[in-house]
Amino acid sequence: MWCELARQTYDDRRRRTKIFKSEDLFGEPAWDILLDLFIAAKMRRRVSVTSACIGAAVPSTTALRWIAVLERQELLVREADPGDARRVYVKLSARGYDAMLEYFASASRSVVLMDDAPPHAAAAR
Repeated sequence: MWCELARQTYDDRRRRTKIFKSEDLFGEPAWDILLDLFIAAKMRRRVSVTSACIGAAVPSTTALRWIAVLERQELLVREADPGDARRVYVKLSARGYDAMLEYFASASRSVVLMDDAPPHAAAAR
């Protein structure tokens, strides 16, 4: 369930850019990187730094800067590829993974609460 929520959130972000026809309006590369890494963790998939940059949907230099920020905040970690010294992987740290779980757990509670609201409360919205 968490993976699907994260995937929908990521897809929603790409949809905004497409509908509004602007790459400049909705930039949150750090959030895109965290979403991508959370989905990858849930799917037990490794993400290279290059792939994380692509997933951020910003120029590589911008994505690399945000990867460094997320690393300093201890939300992600880098791992060298033991089979290829040229490749480096990134993944959520335990702290980053826990924060993403907390975010999606609270987001899903909001959806459930809205869905469980009495009919008169829904009409008031």
